[in-house]
Order: sequence, then structure tokens, then C-alpha cells
Amino acid sequence: MESSVVLESPVTVETKPKTNYLRKTAGGFTIVELLIVIVVIAILAAISIVAYNGIQQRGRDAQRKNDVATFQKALELYHADNGGYPTCDANTTYFAGSPRGSCLTTDPDIINALSPKYITKVPTDPRNTGDYSYFYVYGSRKVNDVTYNASSDDNYIIGVHYESQGGPYVSVWAPQNYNYIAGSNN
Repeated sequence: MESSVVLESPVTVETKPKTNYLRKTAGGFTIVELLIVIVVIAILAAISIVAYNGIQQRGRDAQRKNDVATFQKALELYHADNGGYPTCDANTTYFAGSPRGSCLTTDPDIINALSPKYITKVPTDPRNTGDYSYFYVYGSRKVNDVTYNASSDDNYIIGVHYESQGGPYVSVWAPQNYNYIAGSNN
């Protein structure tokens, strides 16, 4: 018997490298990831704009409060020197039961009466447009924050529109929406 030895040659098996299909093959972001980032940025921008506008309104209201206090001090100094409050116009007509006279604080007659002796510059509203102006009425007395009545010449009121404060509004001064009245202490 013959024996034959068969030598087997080593078998080489080629194996393919394992592919991880969950791993990205190219760098970058998916459209969904980009959309999520854009939405988050938009939400943050909207929140900051709303907060910024509220801060601006409160800042202008603080300026209005200071302006009115400064204007009142000038009126009181004028009153101490002259025995009465300044008028807005020499031709103002008095009707019984109504205010003796009124004007915006930008009126040249009130500016000339107070500036520069009693106040360097008569204040104007920070916005100074439309509803945003100071309204001076002499011959009227403050009753509460939004009501007044006609009285003697020895009283005045100043109408103010605060942005961060809602109504009620002083309805007789239409179309302006003044929602606060400052007045003399007489």
C-alpha cells in the first residue's frame, strides 16, 4: 500500500472589513440638526427682544417721572416768585367749571416763562410723539391719578402717559391717552 501524503496548501480566505453602517461616512450636520439649532436661536432671539423692549419702556417711564418732578419744582419756584402759576397763552379764555388753560410743555409761552430762570430746559417726553408728551393744565386740581376738577388759579396738573402702565385714561384729553396726573400740593 502506498501511502501518499497530500500536502495541503494553506488556504487563504479573503475577508471583507466589517462596515459600521451607523457611523457617518462623511463629516457635517444633517438637515434636522440644523433646523433644531435654528429654532433654538429664534426662540432665544424672541425672548431677548421682548425683554429688551420692556426694559426700554421702564427706562423711559423712569425718565418721565424725573421730568415731571423737575417741571413741578420749576413751577413751584415760579409760583413763589410770582404768586401764581404760569399761563400757556395770554388769550386763554376761562369758562366756569373748566380748566383755566392748558398746553403741551413744548409750548413756547410756558418755555419762556420757566426757562432759564427756574429750569435750564423744560423737559419733553422721551418719545415726544403722539400720545407721548406732557400736558400742563393750570387752574385745575388733582383728585386722584386719573381725575381732576377745575379750581382756582392756584393749582395745576400735568398729564403723563406711562408706557408700562395701562389705563384708566384721562378721557377728557382725547386723543391723548394720559394715564397719570401729577399736581400741585395746594
